Amino acid sequence: MVKISDIKVGDVIKNEFDGITRELLRAYAKASGDTNPIHTNDEIAIRAGLKGIIAHGLFSFGFITKLFEDFLEHGKHGKLIETDVEMRGMVRCGDLLVTEAEVTKVEGKRVYLDITQTTFTNIDIKDKNGNIMKQFEAGERGYISDKDREQGLVKTKEISEGVLSYRERVATPGSAIIELYE
Repeated sequence: MVKISDIKVGDVIKNEFDGITRELLRAYAKASGDTNPIHTNDEIAIRAGLKGIIAHGLFSFGFITKLFEDFLEHGKHGKLIETDVEMRGMVRCGDLLVTEAEVTKVEGKRVYLDITQTTFTNIDIKDKNGNIMKQFEAGERGYISDKDREQGLVKTKEISEGVLSYRERVATPGSAIIELYE
C-alpha cells in the first residue's frame, strides 16, 4: 500500500527497460498508428540523417507513465495528475532506458516529482590494449558524435569481457504530480 506518510523528499521511483528492438518498434508503430518510417526502416532513417531508426517519442514517454501506473498499482493507490516533459534525445534499438522520478515536494495528498529518463547506449568493448573485441550498433553506425564526447557523455567501465564504452545521455527530463488516495 502506498501511503502519503511513507513518501519523503528525495525518494526515487525507478524503472529500467533494455528490450528495445526493431521488432518491438514495428509492433509499436502498428499498434499506435504512427507508421513514420524513421521508426521502422533504416534506409529511410539514414536518408533523413538519423544513421538508423529511432524509437517513437511516445514510445519512450510511455515508460514514464508506466512508472507511475506501476507505482500506483494502476489506480489502486492514486492517480497521475500531470506530466510535463521535454523530449531531447533519441532512443535507439539496443539502448537501456532508465526512467527515474525523484520526490521534490509532498503537499497534502499530492507528490511532486522530477523526472529523468536516461539512455545508455553501448558502443564497443575493447581489450586492455585498446583493440575492439565487440562493436555494438552505435559503434557500427556512428551514433556517437564528437559533441557527445566533448560533453563528457561517453564513458567507460570495466566488465568481464574488457572495457565497455557507452554513452549516458538524458533523453527526457521533466516533472510530474501524482495524488495519493490515502
